Amino acid sequence: MDAAAERDLPTLWRSGSWRAEAHTWIRAQADVTGPIQEHLVRFWSVVLKVPVAGGWAWFKENAPSQSFEATLMEEVARVAPDRVPPLLGVERARGWLLTADLGDPIGEHRPADDREAAAEVAEVAGAWSEVQRRLPGREPAMRAARVPAFEDSNAISYAVALADHLAGLPEGDGRRLDLEGRRQVEAGLGRLGEDAARLEASGIPESVEHNDLHLWNAMRGRDGGIAFIDLGDAVWSHPFASVRPLLWVMRTRLPFPPGAPEYERVIDAYLESWTDLAPAQELRRLLPAAERMSALHRAESWRRLMADVPLEAIDVEFLDAPAHWLLAATAEDPFAWSQAH
Repeated sequence: MDAAAERDLPTLWRSGSWRAEAHTWIRAQADVTGPIQEHLVRFWSVVLKVPVAGGWAWFKENAPSQSFEATLMEEVARVAPDRVPPLLGVERARGWLLTADLGDPIGEHRPADDREAAAEVAEVAGAWSEVQRRLPGREPAMRAARVPAFEDSNAISYAVALADHLAGLPEGDGRRLDLEGRRQVEAGLGRLGEDAARLEASGIPESVEHNDLHLWNAMRGRDGGIAFIDLGDAVWSHPFASVRPLLWVMRTRLPFPPGAPEYERVIDAYLESWTDLAPAQELRRLLPAAERMSALHRAESWRRLMADVPLEAIDVEFLDAPAHWLLAATAEDPFAWSQAH
């Protein structure tokens, strides 16, 4: 794994000099009507809440490895302007992003009725697949935007390299992969390779894989449709990996396991945009492989974020995330393993 320059980003983002520069830029993009407020500072990003005429705007800067989000939002807005919040300002060099407020995420207001909640999950799945379906053919723009590519053909070599990196960390480092975990990864490389090959041979064009698609990253747009935020975890890869978090929501937060009509409707809603390429039943057979690849994408997202900051800047509860998702990706059943650990 490549080394990256480490900076204590939370300390930087709370510094007076950084705040002054960010506030100056924000005020140049929008008519700010009051004090700019700190909303969230984590080791991976900072979010500021900005009062503007008629409501709020949101400023965001990501850690360097995910600073492409601002440019990616611009690219998505070119082809699907109704599926992201209105962009008020983008500074590509620094990855600064200012967006209009669309209210609370859908996840903040779960319907009391489980079936109504499941219908919202299906709506989110279908809306994101529509975005993805508009993006194949825009790979040059995505590369120019520095969206990381994750090729299925590299899955095994990536997993081995990450396992080597994590296993080589010092004793006491919370990110370290222990000997038992290393053996599990090695035992699961065959199934990982088989699923990666299945996706690669599927004929489904690569697109933006959100890599963190859940109900708190979706909200109602001004047209009543679904708009998406938090694209900083994204990779350019097999698109079907994106639906995994929503299907896991159906199994954990809602009482609808595989086979339940509500669960199957989420799959139908997601796959509808792709049925011009293959029959729905053929597409469905790709989902277990995409689930496994989604876990590997999550491992990469956490790995690259942790490479941006010194160890002491990382919240303790997240230290084992790269190893957790690597182990899920190589487990016999990624969902069962993840829930048990």
